[in-house]
Amino acid sequence: MNKYKDRGIIKWSPFDSLAGFNDLYTELKYKLGKMDKPILSEDQLNEMDINLNKAISNNCEISVTYYQDGYRKNIFGYISKIDYLNMCIYIERNKLEINSIVDLFVYD
Repeated sequence: MNKYKDRGIIKWSPFDSLAGFNDLYTELKYKLGKMDKPILSEDQLNEMDINLNKAISNNCEISVTYYQDGYRKNIFGYISKIDYLNMCIYIERNKLEINSIVDLFVYD
């Protein structure tokens, strides 16, 4: 017969004794994880252009890696619209600026 009663979150309160420590820690971790935007060569830009035209003509699913706020992010889907005036690509209701795209892969 065990009479142990768990105190829940109360037992962890000494570790959060400094007010706002967790918020500062997560913000610091976020800032330290940031990286510079990669500079793409002419060959990489040309290859992405070829892949983009292939995806549009064949209506293929694509994987796009883009740079946002110091981090690389991925998105998968089909191209729904290309806005040449504003230099944007719409992938299933998600708007991506062409200048932020780092890599583009086409699934056949």
